[in-house]
Amino acid sequence: MKTDVEENDPLLDSLNVQYGSSNVTSQNNSDAATDLSVNQVLESTSLPHDTNSVLSEILDTLSLAIPIFFSSVSWVGMKTTDTALLGHVGPTALSAAALSDLYTMCSGVLVQGRVLGILVSQSIGADNPLLAGIYLRVSLLVLSMLLVPVIVAWLFTGMFWQYFGEPASLYDDAQYYSTVLAVALPAMVFSSQLSQFFSAQRIMHPEVNASLLGLAANLLLGLVLVLGVGVQNFEGFGFEACPIVTSSVVYIKTYFMWFVYCHVQGLHLPCWGKNSMVTWKDEITKERVRTFSKLYFPSALSMASDFWRMGVVGGMAASLGDDEVGVFNASYRIFWMCLILSGAIARAVGIKIGMAFGAGNSIGAKRSASIGLALAFGILVLVATLISINIELIGSIFTSDPILLEMFEEMKWPFVTGLFFMNLAVVIEQIPMSMGRTDDIFYAGFVASWLGKLNERNIVFKTFSSFKFLINFRASSGRIHMHNLLEE
Repeated sequence: MKTDVEENDPLLDSLNVQYGSSNVTSQNNSDAATDLSVNQVLESTSLPHDTNSVLSEILDTLSLAIPIFFSSVSWVGMKTTDTALLGHVGPTALSAAALSDLYTMCSGVLVQGRVLGILVSQSIGADNPLLAGIYLRVSLLVLSMLLVPVIVAWLFTGMFWQYFGEPASLYDDAQYYSTVLAVALPAMVFSSQLSQFFSAQRIMHPEVNASLLGLAANLLLGLVLVLGVGVQNFEGFGFEACPIVTSSVVYIKTYFMWFVYCHVQGLHLPCWGKNSMVTWKDEITKERVRTFSKLYFPSALSMASDFWRMGVVGGMAASLGDDEVGVFNASYRIFWMCLILSGAIARAVGIKIGMAFGAGNSIGAKRSASIGLALAFGILVLVATLISINIELIGSIFTSDPILLEMFEEMKWPFVTGLFFMNLAVVIEQIPMSMGRTDDIFYAGFVASWLGKLNERNIVFKTFSSFKFLINFRASSGRIHMHNLLEE
């Protein structure tokens, strides 16, 4: 017997259509989250003629993107703080943490997929908030099971680096660092899903405030406990305290978000319904778990592929020489900072498109997509122009070596081109992703990046010796990725 919520489940309708099932659960809402093709969304991408409405749409998109941007910046700030603290502890501590991060990010990214927002925004757009709450529970169930192999993988950090010949002092410290951070994984997953749950409803302040609290707490506790700043005759606990501080801050941030915005303010209650295990058993159905999984796993693998791919590119850069790998590390940080900006715009556009689809408003979805793309294009043109004009100045943030700064200048145009297209592709791929087509994103990205990389490697090693062609690879990937999505 179906529950009242399941009788009005537009998301299952949409995904049944997408994956070829004829079992449609609700005729009344069958158009609420219709699965449009990319061409249908983009076939009418000319901007509306009403200047005021275009401006209001742009401002609305920015009102979502700006809080998302600051939340993402705060996470980057936490990682930067850890790096700075360990740098003051000593080079061995910094190297051990780097080995830990390099290993754990390859599996940790598997629990960092961001598809819950697709389901929640469409549920809210379809005026079915209870379904949004159900999919939050479904996501927590699926990711709880996925956490187990990820945590187990992190416990083998030391063994992994021992196999590759790292000294015992390093792989033992890397193992300790990974083990302590593994304790924080459940809180990281819960915090991430709760943040997506709120932001997909256009409730942005819980994520922003919790992220800023985490940034401040990580800095203050790290200065005191790791370095002993502010305490007389105390030099801090050093390396051992750093992962403990980070894990503790993750739990503090998560508890703050739950206590203030769920327990006290009850922002989740309109989406929650009856809070009993019997109800949960009826609502978390196999069909909904399957729906979430079909979206989540291609998205998570796509993210993992990006991390693995950049590791390969870094290895290629290292094989060219020390100067090249130094420029690669600096350029990767620039890419990362720009991706925070484009990622914020992409998530904002995705929220708007998801709500429009949930409400059965295909015209609104087209409008959000076209204006969001135009906004991203304009901002990226501005960013790329500023970087091309000030490439040596930006490079000087990371190095004062005149040889490396000259290399930045030499690779300026392929670097800027790659940066522009990669960031634009991030925004473009959010459109089919908002329609639940995460598998298409995965396949397109895989072909564009990995197969393109094999040809790139031959070009680099057989024809050219300049590092700039490694950067130019990113431009090629962006072009191929965008072409695939638009022509599909």
